[in-house]
Amino acid sequence: MIDLQQAIRVAQEVLEATPEGHPNKEIWSNNLGNLLSDKYSSTEEMVDLNDAIRVARQTVHMTPKEHKNQPMWLNNFGVLLNKRYLRTGIESDHEEALHVSREAVRITHKDHPELGGRLNNLRVQLGHRYSKTREMPDLEEAIRVAQECVRATPEHHPDRGGRLESLGILLDSKHSTTGATADIEECIRVAQESINMTPRDHPYRGSRLNLLGVQLTKRYLKMGEMADIDNAIRITQEAISAVPGQGGQPEGAGWLNNLAICLGQRYAKIGALGDLEQAIQASRGAVNNTPKANSNLASCLCNLGYLLTDRYSRVRQLTDLDEAIMLIRNAIGLTPEDNTSQKAALKNNLGLALGQRFLETETETDIDEAVRAVQEAVDLTARDNPNWPKRLQNLATIFGKRYANTESIDDLEASIRMAQEAVDATPENIPNRAIYLNSLGKALFARFLKTNTQDDLERVISCSKSALYQPNSLITSRIEAGKSLLACYGFTSDWQLAYDTAKVVLGLIPQLTPRSLRNSDKQHLLSQISGLASDAAAAALEIGKSPLVALEFLEQGRGVLAGSLDELQVDALDLQKKHGELAERFTRLRDELEPPIIQNISLTEEDPQPWQAQATRRYDAADEFDRLIAEIRQQPGFADFLLAPSSEDMQAAATYGPIVIINVSGYRCDAVIVERHQIRSLALQNLDSNEIEEIARKGDLGHPDVLEWLWHTIANPVLDALGFRELPSTWPHMWWIPTGLLTKFPLHAAGLFNKSGIDNTLDRVISSYNLSVKAIIRGRQSRIPASIPSASPQALLIAMRDTPGCISQLPFAAKEVSMLHGICKSMAIDTIEPRRYKKDILALLPSCKIFHFAGHANANRVDPSQSQLLLEDWETDPLMVGTLMEMKLRERLPFLAYLSACGTGQIKDDRFVDESIHLVSAYQLAGFRHVVGTLWEVNDETCVDIARMTYEGMRDKGMTDEAVCWGLHTAIREVRNNDQDDEKPLYWVPYVHFGV
Repeated sequence: MIDLQQAIRVAQEVLEATPEGHPNKEIWSNNLGNLLSDKYSSTEEMVDLNDAIRVARQTVHMTPKEHKNQPMWLNNFGVLLNKRYLRTGIESDHEEALHVSREAVRITHKDHPELGGRLNNLRVQLGHRYSKTREMPDLEEAIRVAQECVRATPEHHPDRGGRLESLGILLDSKHSTTGATADIEECIRVAQESINMTPRDHPYRGSRLNLLGVQLTKRYLKMGEMADIDNAIRITQEAISAVPGQGGQPEGAGWLNNLAICLGQRYAKIGALGDLEQAIQASRGAVNNTPKANSNLASCLCNLGYLLTDRYSRVRQLTDLDEAIMLIRNAIGLTPEDNTSQKAALKNNLGLALGQRFLETETETDIDEAVRAVQEAVDLTARDNPNWPKRLQNLATIFGKRYANTESIDDLEASIRMAQEAVDATPENIPNRAIYLNSLGKALFARFLKTNTQDDLERVISCSKSALYQPNSLITSRIEAGKSLLACYGFTSDWQLAYDTAKVVLGLIPQLTPRSLRNSDKQHLLSQISGLASDAAAAALEIGKSPLVALEFLEQGRGVLAGSLDELQVDALDLQKKHGELAERFTRLRDELEPPIIQNISLTEEDPQPWQAQATRRYDAADEFDRLIAEIRQQPGFADFLLAPSSEDMQAAATYGPIVIINVSGYRCDAVIVERHQIRSLALQNLDSNEIEEIARKGDLGHPDVLEWLWHTIANPVLDALGFRELPSTWPHMWWIPTGLLTKFPLHAAGLFNKSGIDNTLDRVISSYNLSVKAIIRGRQSRIPASIPSASPQALLIAMRDTPGCISQLPFAAKEVSMLHGICKSMAIDTIEPRRYKKDILALLPSCKIFHFAGHANANRVDPSQSQLLLEDWETDPLMVGTLMEMKLRERLPFLAYLSACGTGQIKDDRFVDESIHLVSAYQLAGFRHVVGTLWEVNDETCVDIARMTYEGMRDKGMTDEAVCWGLHTAIREVRNNDQDDEKPLYWVPYVHFGV
C-alpha cells in the first residue's frame, strides 16, 4: 500500500506539472485514475472511489473525441460509475454509466480486440437496469448486446465462456417472463457451448453446469421428455461435485436446491421414492447451508416444504405435513411484501399442504386457510406467468376438497371455474394440460351426480378423452383420464367405447411401471389401477367378446408386479444353448435390474454420487433390457419370449384341474373358466360388487352366513358348471383366482354347514389359489422330481412362542414345531431350528426345501411390501415381503413355505387387492412351489392340528404337488368335521393353499 500511495503522489505531481495542451496530459490523467481505482480495490473506501471517478471524468473531458484511447477511457469511466451505483444506488451514476458505456462501444472499431470487453461492460449496465425496471425492452437490449459481445469474442478467448454464461442468464430471465420455448432452446445451446470451453478445474464450471441443468429442467416441464430431466439431474450433480466443498457455500446451496427440484420432478414423472428421498436430502442440505440473511433461504424452505408434502402423499406420515406447513410459514415471514413472485409460490405451497392436512384431520380451519392462501397465490400471479394455470388448478382442487366436506354448490362451481380457466390458459402441447383436464372432469362429474345435467357428463367425456390421448403427459394422468372415461361409458352403457378405452389404458401399464423402478414403487403406482382390468373384462363380455379376451385383459392388468419379477427369474437355459451372446447380455442386464438403489449417501462428496450413478445406470439398463428382449424375439423359436401366455398355454395350465377366475366389476360379475379343452365364461347373476363391498366392510368373513352367501352366489354355480356335484371317489383339484375384494374371501370354504349333505366346496373339490394363470404356468416351468432325492433335504423350522413387542404369547408354537421334527424325520428330511433372527433365516433359506414358521405376522396397511413375519429382531431388522420378493430361490427348487401365523395372506388396503402382495405371495415369488397361509387370525391350538395333518398327508403320499394340496384339504375337512360347537368361530376356514 505504501508503494501505491507513493505512485499516486508521483502521478499527481506529474499531472499537475504537465501544461494544458500537452499531448501526454490525458495519458498522465488516465494513469492517475487507474492508480486511484487500484487503491479503491484495496481499501473499498468511498473516498478513493470518488477520487478515481473524478479523475476518470477529467480524463474523458480533456481527451479529444477522435483520440485513439478515448473508447478505453470511456469504458473505464463507465466501470467506475457502475461500481459506485452498486454501492450507493444513486440513479444518476447508473444513467451516466450507461451513457458513457454506450459511447465507448459506439466509437470502438468493429475489429478492435477490446470490443468484446466493452460490450460486456455495457451488458452489465443494461442487466442492472433491467433488474430495477423489469421492463422487457431493457432485457431485450441487454440480450442483444450480450449476443454482440459473444460474436466479438474470439473462439478461444479465455473470457468467452463467461460471456456465453452471461447471455444464458439473460435468456433464462426472458423465458421466465415470456415462457417462449425458443428462449430455452437458445439458452441450452449457449450454456452447453460455455461448458464445452470451460476446463474441468475452472472455478466457474459449476455455475455453468448449474445453468444448463436449470434450462433442461424447464424444457422438461414444457415438453415432458424424460431425457431432459435425467440429464438435468446428472449435470446439476456434476455442478455440485465440480467444486469441492461448494455445497456448503450459498451458491452451492442454490445448486443443491436445484438438484432437489430436478429429483422432485422425476419423482412426479415415474414415482421412484428414492428420487423423492434424495430430493428431500438435497433440499435439507440447501436449507442448512443457506445463511439466515440470504434472500434465497425462503425459496429453499418453500421447496423443502413442497417435497415433504409430496412425501406425505406417498407414505402418509402426518409429521411430514406438519413440518412442511411450519417451513413454508417461516419462509413467508422471510419474504418482503414487494417480492410478489416468491410470495405467490409460498402461498400456493402452503395451501397445498393445508389441503392435504385437512383430508387427514378434517380440521375446517385448514381447508378455509388453504382456499385463502391459494386464492392469494393466484391473485399475485400474472396471467402470462407460466405458473398461472398450475395455481388455478391447485385452487380448483382445494375448492373441490372443501366441496366434498361442505357439499356447498358455490365451492363446486368455483372448482369448475378455476379448472376451466387453467385448461383454457394452457396450450394443447403442454404436458400438465392433462392434469388440468382431469381436475376439470372430476369437478364436472361431481356436478353431474348432483344435477344430472347431461352436458356435464359430455364435457367430462371430452376432458377425459383429451387427457388420455395426450402423449407427452404423465402416464399417471393418462391412466386417470382413461379410468374416468371408462366409468363414463359404463354409466351410459356405451360398452363398445368402454372396451376400446380399456384396451388403450391397459396398454399404458408397462409405461406406468418401467423395469427401472423398485418393487415398492411399482406396487404404489399399480394401486392406482386397482379394478381397471376387471372393468375392462366386464366391458369385453358386455359386447360379446370371447371369454379369452376378458381373460387376457385380466392377465394384462392384474398381478403386474409378480409378472415383472417372474420375468427377471425366467430360465434362460434354452436361450443359452442357441444364442449364447444374447443369453449373456440377458443375464447381465437382469442382474443389474435386481439390486436396490443405494440410499442416504452424502450430497456434498467430491465424487459423483454413488446413488445417482447407480440410479442412472438402472434406468439405462432397463432401456437396454427392453431393446434386448425385442432382439431376442426376432430369433427363430423365440417370438413369444417373455410374452403373455397364449390361449394354448393357458388351457394347458388346466391339465391338472380347471382354473376359475372370478371377475368382480361394478358392471357385471362372471366366472371365466379355463379347462384343458376350452375357455368359457359363466355369468354370476346373483353376485353384486356392492354387496361384496358391504360384506367385506362388516368383516367376519368366516361367519356361516358369509360362507352360505359364497356358496349360493359363486361356488355352487361354478362347481355345477364344472360337473362337480357330489362327493368324489377321486378328488378333483381346481384353482381359484378371485379378483377385487373377493381376494379376501374363503371360496374354498363356501357352503351350507348347518345342514347335512355336500352343499359345500370342501366335500366336492380340493381348492388351491393363485394370483393369475401366468403365475401357475411360471410356477410349473421348474419341474420337481417324482420323489425327494437322497441328498438329505432340509426343513427350516421356526417357533416364536414369545415375540418382542407383542403381548400375546403363542404357547402351541413350540409344540407345533416339536411335532414337525418327528414327521420330517420319518420323511428322511433333516430339520434345522436356527436362531430366530433375520440374517440367520436368510442365510439358510436358499438351502431348505421346507420353511415352516409358527408365530406372529404383521400385514402392513399402507405398504404391503413391508408386511413381515415377526422374528426376534423384527423391530430393528424386519424380514419383510419386499426382501423376499427380491430373493432368487427358484433355481434351488424350494418346495413348501408353511406360514402358520395370523393373516399371512391378508391385504388390509383395498387398493392393493389386484396385486395380491402379501406374505404368502412373497414366498411364492421368491421361488417356493407351494405356500400354505391364512386369510386372517387363526387359533394357536388349531394351527398344530392343521399342520400335523398336512404334513402327514405329504408323508403318506410323498412330497409331490398333489400331496400338499391333498394334505391341507384333508386337515381342513377333519377339523371341520370335529368342530361341533356352534358358538365358537370356525377355526378351520382361513387356511389356504397357493401354488401350482
